[in-house]
This record gives sequence, C-alpha cells and structure tokens, in this order.
Amino acid sequence: MVKLLFSILTFLIISISAFCQTDTTRAFSYFQKGYHQQVLRNYQESLKDYDTTVFINPDYNRVYFFRALDRYYLHDFKGSIEDYTTFIKSNPNSSSAFDNRGYSNYLLGNNEDALKDYNRAIELNPKVVKAYLNRGGVNNRLNRFNEALSDFNHALILNSNNPDIYFNIGMTKNVLNDYKGAIDAFSIVLKLQANNDKALLYRATAKVLLKDYKGALDDLNHCLIINPNNSEAYLNRGAIKLEQYDKQSACADFQKALALGNTNAADVIKENCSN
Repeated sequence: MVKLLFSILTFLIISISAFCQTDTTRAFSYFQKGYHQQVLRNYQESLKDYDTTVFINPDYNRVYFFRALDRYYLHDFKGSIEDYTTFIKSNPNSSSAFDNRGYSNYLLGNNEDALKDYNRAIELNPKVVKAYLNRGGVNNRLNRFNEALSDFNHALILNSNNPDIYFNIGMTKNVLNDYKGAIDAFSIVLKLQANNDKALLYRATAKVLLKDYKGALDDLNHCLIINPNNSEAYLNRGAIKLEQYDKQSACADFQKALALGNTNAADVIKENCSN
C-alpha cells in the first residue's frame, strides 16, 4: 500500500513537472512572437501574443515589462502602469521600469507618483539621462523651475550632445526670465538640429522680450520656411509687425494663423484688424 502511494505521488510530481515545462515553453513561444511583432511596431498584434503568454503562464514575469510598452504605445497608460507595477514586484531594482512607469504617470497627470518613480530610477541608476530629463519635465509642470533646471543640467553632464536637453533648458530659462540664457540654449539646439522649427520659434520669443525685433523676425521667417504650417510663428510674426506699425502685413499673418486653426488668432484679428 505504501509502495502504491509512493508510486502515485512520484507519478504526480513528474506529471506536474512536465506540465510546467510545457507551460513555460508555450509561454516563451508566444512571448517571442509578441516581441517580434513589437519590433515591427505591430503593437495590437504584439499585445495579443503577450496576453496569451500571461494567460498560459502568469508567472512569466518579463512579459509584463514588454506588454507595458505595447500599452504605452497604444495610449493605454493606466494599463501600462499596472504592468510595470507587476514587473517591479519581482524586479525591484529595475531602473528602466521605474523610469517608464514614471512617464506613464506623467502622461496621466499623476505628477507626484511620476516624481517618486523618477527619484527611484535615478537612485538605482544615476547615469540614466532620460530619467533626469523626465524628472525635469515633472518639476517644470509643478512650477519647480530651479529644480527642473538642475535636472536638465545634470542630464547635460551625462550627454552634452542631446538637443532635447538644451531645448528644455531654453524653455525653463524663458520662464525664469533669463532670456539671454534661453537664446544661448536654443542656439545650441539649432547647431545640433538645424531644422528645429520650435527652437527657432521660442528663440524668437526670447529675442522679442529683449527687444531684438530684427533677430526675432529672422528666426520666425526661417521657422516658416522649415514649417509653413506653424501657426504660432505667424501669430508671433504678426505681433512684431503690428508693433512696427505694419498693420496690413500683420493682419495677413494673423489670418494665416487663423486658417491653420490657431484659435487665439480670432481674438487678435477682432481687436486689431476689424477696421
């Protein structure tokens, strides 16, 4: 009788082991299919394969990190956060998971949660440029401009050739009324990315505030050559022309801004171009 029970128990252990191995193999197969689709940017198809992976083996933990990426690209930020949270439970030292979850939190307006995630990401890996850049973005949103500038400057130490860092420095210095510093930052962006129309637009804004109207017009003209659909550039160029008593040309720019869908242009036209 004891022999029989022992034989049954041994058979059950072997059967369970075989099932688990098959289970893991099937899960890995679907994971590979999902990863292949993700590389091809077929996120819906990738998500289906990752869902199947989780259904077959919910303990196959790495799939949650990659499914979170799919959900992010498909704008399911809440689902993305949930998957990163599941992944982090088994991988509490993954700087990338905290950084990525922070960005999904940021996009949902969960600023304090995003800040906690970025703090943890940086604590785990203080050499990740993206985490400083993203934390600076949260600090800017929370009106902590000096803290944001500190983050961007730290990112700059790690990567001095990243135009996104200089752009964010320029934007933050504009807010802090350091217009010369903003112009310098946007100028570096344009050395790295000559066709960055937004850098030209915001450099022009800083130049206007320093009363360099000619320099601002040059930037806005160049901006519109690069991107003739930049309605803000037309609106700003019109404002400068109005300041210089060129009302007809200014109103023509306001009309172009309105035609491109700039809702602010309607009020400007009503106030300055109705006669």
